[in-house]
Amino acid sequence: MLTLPKNCIVFTYPKMGKSGEFLPDELKNLAGLTGCTNQCNAYQKSLNSIENLGFKLIAISSQNSDAMSEFKDSLGLGFELVSDPNFELENELNLKTFSILDGKKFYHRQTLIFKDGNLIKRFDFVASPSEDAKNVVEFLKSI
Repeated sequence: MLTLPKNCIVFTYPKMGKSGEFLPDELKNLAGLTGCTNQCNAYQKSLNSIENLGFKLIAISSQNSDAMSEFKDSLGLGFELVSDPNFELENELNLKTFSILDGKKFYHRQTLIFKDGNLIKRFDFVASPSEDAKNVVEFLKSI
């Protein structure tokens, strides 16, 4: 179980790597299944704005801890990355998932915004990973 800060942004990303070769036909053209690095870099650039608005940033992926740590270090990310290879948070946060032809399961790209401990906004199936952080900051400024 993940204990979330009262005010936080939680986003999930698939980080499929070579597993992307095994996408079923119905997912091959779904926007947003690629772009994990771009999304994380955009969030890193927006991190000060997010924190100045009173929110913490948390990313969730099904990558194992070692792979996630390497990804975080390689991009120089200053926010928390949570490894959830057993999909323990899927039901807890009502997260959308998909499976590929080789049987592996991943999280769809989605973003949840919590304020005062309550889910106030949800972006499911984020189609433009590089725009996600900008959209979140604009939403935060509007509340």
